[in-house]
Amino acid sequence: MGLFSSKKEKIVAIFDIGSGSVGGALVSVPFDDKNLPTIIKSTRTDIVTRKEVDFELFLKDMILALGFASKALYHSKLGAPDEIICVLASPWYVSETRMIKMTKEHSFTFTKSIVNELLEKEVSALDALYKNKYENVEGTSEIIEHPILGISLNGYQVDDPLGKRTRSVEMNMVISLSPKICLDKIKETIEKTFHHNDNITFSSFMMDSYIAVRDRYMSHESYLLLDIGGEITDIAVVSKGILKDSLSFPYGKKSLLRDISNKLKIELRDAKEIFSLYNGGVISEKESARLEPVLNSIKESWMASFRECISALPKTLSLPNAMFITIDGDIKDWFIKIIKDEEFVQSTLLNKKFAIIPLDGPVFLNMCDVRNSGCDSFLMIEAISARRKMNLYD
Repeated sequence: MGLFSSKKEKIVAIFDIGSGSVGGALVSVPFDDKNLPTIIKSTRTDIVTRKEVDFELFLKDMILALGFASKALYHSKLGAPDEIICVLASPWYVSETRMIKMTKEHSFTFTKSIVNELLEKEVSALDALYKNKYENVEGTSEIIEHPILGISLNGYQVDDPLGKRTRSVEMNMVISLSPKICLDKIKETIEKTFHHNDNITFSSFMMDSYIAVRDRYMSHESYLLLDIGGEITDIAVVSKGILKDSLSFPYGKKSLLRDISNKLKIELRDAKEIFSLYNGGVISEKESARLEPVLNSIKESWMASFRECISALPKTLSLPNAMFITIDGDIKDWFIKIIKDEEFVQSTLLNKKFAIIPLDGPVFLNMCDVRNSGCDSFLMIEAISARRKMNLYD
């Protein structure tokens, strides 16, 4: 922004790239702290649901949905964005939280070059994790983000550590990687619509939801972030205000519909319809009797994976006092009910005043305005995070 510029905001295009759909929004982000980011246009396109999951075909379907979302924003004729942010959900990235430690016999000055050196070592250690997740994907990986969530010098948390002397360093860092082929195809697709725009950045939905929930629910220190997407369930663990761990397993909304379809031997569109009727309480007794054993089986399978993830967490982490859930509205009630009813959750997590809180769009209206469209919670979370990052780094 020039010295005498009178511009009070920037227009940011945000693309929410999930495993079930791709959302897009044009967001007016003010430069001051007095006004809220405002979603001035939003759109969402479903990714095709297929009977079988194949990553290469899945990537093509996602890119097709991204193309539709990109064109919908462009044809709104609300102006060219100053910046484009692509927020990836699983499985389009792999992320690890790291506690990086370094100790020396004599004191030294903590510098940016030390941060880069430690980061480089951690990224090389992530190669095995990346190759295991994307074993059938050709090409290399790229870092999409590596935020530092906290730094301690000589055992004490320090807000401004650069240039200070110390003998030991501890850094809480999140490192996220994505297949280069995936990032290249996303950029290529967006640039077909928003021509000559080389200002495209990437982040993860896990980090964005952490930022938005941290700012919205400051009274909660230790909690779970649960994102039930189209194909993947992601779990992030926040302990004493810091994002400490993340886990995932392959099950989501589309997996649910696929299982209903296969077990009842019906088409996917019919599976969606019968589940909708069941959820709305307007299904016939005969159809309900057919569906309930299937749903009980799905419940047991999903909860077994959920229990396995929670049991794998370090015992030193503080027990959560809340669970914040991002999930599509048409499956929200069913999943929240099975979580509340689960004996494992009751005995392990529901300690003290534990709360299960769905992150619906309206809960963020004091942090993000919405103009002429519905409250898409995913896009609102990402707009809030974009504003926060802009304030930190601009």
